[in-house]
This record gives sequence, structure tokens and C-alpha cells, in this order.
Amino acid sequence: MKPAIVDLAERIQSDIKQRKLQPGDPYYTTSETARSFQVSGTTANRALQLLTQRRVLVRKQRAGTFIADPESNLAERPLRRVHLVVHQKYLEREGLLADGILIGLQRELPEAELEFNFLPHRDEEAYMEEIVNRALKSSETEGFVLQRAQVEVQRILQESGLATVVNGLLQPSITGLAHIDRDQGEIGRLLFQHLLEQNCQRVLIVFRDQVTAGDHCLLDAVQREMHGAGWGIDRLTVRCLPADDRAIQVSAQDVLSQSSVKLGILCRSEPAARAIATYLSEQKRVQKKQPEIVVADRFARNTTPCQFPHIQAQLSPEEYGQEIARMLIRQVLGTQPETLFHDVPVELVSP
Repeated sequence: MKPAIVDLAERIQSDIKQRKLQPGDPYYTTSETARSFQVSGTTANRALQLLTQRRVLVRKQRAGTFIADPESNLAERPLRRVHLVVHQKYLEREGLLADGILIGLQRELPEAELEFNFLPHRDEEAYMEEIVNRALKSSETEGFVLQRAQVEVQRILQESGLATVVNGLLQPSITGLAHIDRDQGEIGRLLFQHLLEQNCQRVLIVFRDQVTAGDHCLLDAVQREMHGAGWGIDRLTVRCLPADDRAIQVSAQDVLSQSSVKLGILCRSEPAARAIATYLSEQKRVQKKQPEIVVADRFARNTTPCQFPHIQAQLSPEEYGQEIARMLIRQVLGTQPETLFHDVPVELVSP
């Protein structure tokens, strides 16, 4: 079922076509739209705002709403502002695909303003509603890129109808948003098989404290591989931990103290892997039982080689950003967002 605003916007576009309205022709006011389509004034106003963002309509102060000219400069400058929505702590610790996304976005949208919107630890929904409301009212065409966004944030953008790309998988119940992600199932398969080849007999998975749909997909893949290898579920331990080195180290120490066999540690992020490696270097463990650490997400800002076997996408960070920009542009030009999904192939890289 489509969100009310998106559904009404499509009904208005159908009405424009059926009545054969031409560029410059007046359209209904907000109150007339509400009466004609039997919706609330708020829904009518937001649908008209959305169609203004899509350059279907143009609203002139004190004059009214009119059919926009499709031959305007939209094709030359399809987006004037792109909001990058991310938690600041995540950005500081891991970067935004080594900041390559920014380079790719700027390369594909050289005239667009890139604006960071840092999600607060509380009241994320109110914060996003405010930004979305401003975007809908803007005279500029605006789009959104969501990085590791929780379901509430994704739902707000889904219901807004604004051009949006989720960098990651969509959360359960979310539809109608474009998204791009590395093949999470393949990531889980490749990393588990590597641990198996290293004679690991138990696996610890260290996720971030905010778990997303991509984490679920990775975990499902690991469990399938475990079943295929004849492992019982008792050989798997999962921890969802904050971006705090000490918390990660203590949790790893707890699992290690309970393990008499070689442990494989699958870390979602490279900083988590480094924290565990630092702890291990301070301990004098028996070499034959030294844990094997692998990394799923490696977005380093510097060029220092990764010391762990890790996953690498078959798109460079810059290409990632360019693809996101193209997905935003297609939406502004009329492509339905639910048709836009890029499942990026991956490979395992050993140091």
C-alpha cells in the first residue's frame, strides 16, 4: 500500500493528464484539492509540495498553483541540494565509504549542494520530520541519501515521496525507496568459509549496536553455511555493541574465556576488529588457538593496508557515490524508486 501523500500525488498527475492541462494552466488550490480528492488539507498540501519538488507543478506566491513547463532547466540541474543523513559518531569512526561517496556525488552532481544532517541520539523522527518539511517547502529540488538509517527514518522518507536512496538494505515494512548495498548474503558466506578454512570451530559475530536489515541478511547467510558444515547453533555467538573499544574488548574477552577451541571473530567494522586485535596483542595466548579475525565493512580514510581478511566491493567508493547520484536523478526525472536497486558484487581480500 502506497503512502497517502505519494498516492495522492499520482492521482493528481492522472487528473492533469485526463484534463489535458498544459504548462502554465492553473491547478487547484490546497482546499480545492482536498475537496476534490476527499483528503485532509495537510495531505493535499504535502502532495502539492511533492509535485512541486518533482517539477510537475509550480507554486507562485499570491498567484496560485500552475502546471510546470517540462522543458525547464530540470534536465540540466535536476538536483540543487542533497541531504546526507547519518549519525555523526558513525561518520567520525568509519567514514562515509572512506568519504568516496562524497567525491562520487560531487562528480555526478557538480552544482548540487551537499548537506550533512546528523541524526541525534534521541528524537530522530522529529528531527527528520522537520528536515523533510523544509525540503517539501523548498523552491529547490532536493534529495536524500540515508546511511545506516533505522526504520523510523526510512519510513518518514518513504511517506514523503522525495527522491531518496538508502545506502544499505531497506528495513522490514519499508517499500518504495531506492537502495544500494553490497551483497550481504555473499559477505556472510565468504567470511564464514574463510573461517572454516582456518580451522575455526566457533564463531563470534560483532555487530554495531544499531542492527539493520543488512546485518540480518549476513547473519542468515552465516547460519546457512553453519548448517551446511554440520555445525550446531551452540557454536555461534552474536554481540551487538556500541562503538567503544573497551566495550568491544571486554565482550570479546568474555567469549574467549569460554572457548577451548579456535575462535573465528567476524567483525562488522574494521575499528571493532582493531580493538579486538589490540586486546589480543596484550595477551600471551597460545599461538595455535589465536583467533582469526575477519572484517565485513572496511571504509578506511587512509591508505594503510588492512591487516585482516576483509570484504571489498566491486565498485570503488567514488563509483558508489556516482551510482547513488544517478539513482537520485532518475527519480527526479520520473523513474519509480521501487525499480531502483543495485546489489553490488563483493570479493574477499586477504592481507
